[in-house]
Amino acid sequence: MFRIFKTHKGKVNTSKEKTEERRSLKRWALVTLAVLLVAGGGIGAYLYYAMIARGDKEPEAKYVETNTNPVCYGSEKAFTLALRSDFPELAKKLKGTVVIPGLNATRTTLHGFHGITTCTSMTPQGMAVTEDYIFISAYCHTKQHNSVILMLSRHTGSFLKEIVLPDTSHVGGLAYDPVNNNLWVSGGGKGKARAVAYDMETIEAYDFDETERPIRKSQDYLLESIERNSYMSYAPNALLIGLFQENGNATLQRFAMDTAGRLNSTVKLSGDRLYEAVSADVLAETSHRIQSVMATEKNMLFSKSWGIFDSDLQMYAVWEELSDFKESAMLKKYSFPQKMEQIYVYDGKLYCLFESAAYAYRAQPALKVDRVMIFDEKDLL
Repeated sequence: MFRIFKTHKGKVNTSKEKTEERRSLKRWALVTLAVLLVAGGGIGAYLYYAMIARGDKEPEAKYVETNTNPVCYGSEKAFTLALRSDFPELAKKLKGTVVIPGLNATRTTLHGFHGITTCTSMTPQGMAVTEDYIFISAYCHTKQHNSVILMLSRHTGSFLKEIVLPDTSHVGGLAYDPVNNNLWVSGGGKGKARAVAYDMETIEAYDFDETERPIRKSQDYLLESIERNSYMSYAPNALLIGLFQENGNATLQRFAMDTAGRLNSTVKLSGDRLYEAVSADVLAETSHRIQSVMATEKNMLFSKSWGIFDSDLQMYAVWEELSDFKESAMLKKYSFPQKMEQIYVYDGKLYCLFESAAYAYRAQPALKVDRVMIFDEKDLL
């Protein structure tokens, strides 16, 4: 049965959080000053290169396989030292990391073609954690290649294989249904939001080397009540799907699921084609710039990030009905490095994914996170 949620007002701006905000502002002031002093008249060119040009054109591939080495820090120790410099309290709580594969090169297909090629601009977005696996979704920043899911061992952190998806969707969220063993992926685009499922049997059997084709979907729904499927997570008997908005409040919606793991849909006809459409049964309002949501037994968690500014891990209360999740109702907040994407709680651990080490963003002047950060849930929540 789906747990319904309600927020509870609490004090947010604690002295510790104000200190973190001042530290963040000071850090960015120093970075900006350093860049200005070094670059002089070339500051405009540098900013254009770091903020725009790298996202428009991906470099030539130097690898024929998906890379598994870290692209920014050679070891977990080196990364932890960098984290400690900017986020000392967070570094104390860090319990481990898993290197994000594919940031230099990822095997996939050119969109609209079959055959194996290599993409150098894959950008991590969604993450789901199961008993045996960590799944990370990523999209080609230049939209030349099909999006992928990177499959890793949860026990060792080692890279297992690429799962090539049928299109170039932003794949902003993943949700794993442990009851029916389905992995859900955010799909579609603006005005054509979709929720797509792949069953675990198909995922485990999929061999890109053998087929050189994308994996086959097991379920595919058009979401009629939300403009985009920006992020997604699983809750008992439901999917939680949210809309990212840069400014102004946004929405989080609940889509009910039956006992077989299918959404409650209506079959419709468009031209000569049938499709399944679904609408949310519960809606809530969230703040802007939300990147992911996670429902635990005790809390509703949100990740918030935008641009080169520090990310937030926001915590809200759980109660009897899904209400609004505006920041005035937030119970607790932690500052994280820039560009945090999906968060996921599994077996007492909080997993945090970032896109900052992708090629498009790697030259920007801030801490880059080239690995999934792992914390004990009890230390933060």
